[in-house]
Amino acid sequence: MSQPPQTQEPVDVALLQRFVPMDALTETSQQRLCKLSTRLRFAAGAFAFRSEQPLTQAYWLLAGDLRLEDGSGARADVIRAGSTRAAHRLAGPPAAGMSAQCLTAVELLAVDGSLLDLLLTWDQGSACEVAGIDEAMTDDWMTRLLQAPAFQRLPPTNLHALFQRLQPVEVKVGDRVIREGDVGDWFYVIVEGRCAIEYQGSHPRPLRLAEFGPGDCFGEEALIAGLPRNASALMLSDGRLMRLARRDFVELLEAPLLMRLDPGTAQAQVDAGAASWLDVRLPSEFEEGHFPGSRNLPLRLLRAKAGALERGLLHVCVCDSGRRSSVAAYLLTQRGYAAAVLDSR
Repeated sequence: MSQPPQTQEPVDVALLQRFVPMDALTETSQQRLCKLSTRLRFAAGAFAFRSEQPLTQAYWLLAGDLRLEDGSGARADVIRAGSTRAAHRLAGPPAAGMSAQCLTAVELLAVDGSLLDLLLTWDQGSACEVAGIDEAMTDDWMTRLLQAPAFQRLPPTNLHALFQRLQPVEVKVGDRVIREGDVGDWFYVIVEGRCAIEYQGSHPRPLRLAEFGPGDCFGEEALIAGLPRNASALMLSDGRLMRLARRDFVELLEAPLLMRLDPGTAQAQVDAGAASWLDVRLPSEFEEGHFPGSRNLPLRLLRAKAGALERGLLHVCVCDSGRRSSVAAYLLTQRGYAAAVLDSR
């Protein structure tokens, strides 16, 4: 394994601008990337990263000399800080298979690889600017939102349209942004403040299901399922939200993110070992009949137990009508899982 760095320090825009391809980003994108970048210092002889190690960060050499070689050891280069080669990425996702051993004391720039790729695509994929958003208020929540796996899968044009169509909403502590039983009409993103998601049902007092903060989203389940709100959202502090109308949510988020498979295609993937059935109905429904080999994880438990699902497998979500399975597939996609809906229409 690689050795932990001796120290870590924050990064500013001026540092990013010295290296390719961060120098091509807009200053706004550079500022967002700074929040997920750091300077790492390693002692001579340490391995900053190894070929067998999956990389989530991309690396550039700031100071010192290091030996960079591929996993087979057939190709090796000595990289010196300040050289033309050092202005370019040493290694990072999606490419891997490289090891870096420090020949002297070394300082590296480490950048979140997924966010860098998204910002490069966004900046270069469209010339339009995000309008109607106060940039001084957006850094934290937008950076967190852009990190979400679901948003990283969106085409740049969808991202631009999404940020242009978001509407600001000022809220006060105690406000109920959505109410259990109401019609679902908006999707929400928290810019400032915190809110609680509560379920009343037949309970004498509401049950608190979750608390959300800046960059978190809520309200999508009713929009996807076409059903009334199944919980309420209560503001725990004064804050500011962004909201997206249902028709825009369906066009910009649901449609590009929800993969639908016909029964034949889904069964073929399951038979090949590339996918598995995930039945999101209640246990009582599951016991009445289900696909052979399927796993039962009711939708109401999905958020809490999604971590038990295998990451390298496509989860084909199943229910009776397609509503619960569509919500389940979307929630899994939000969390970085490969998921699809069984479409029997």
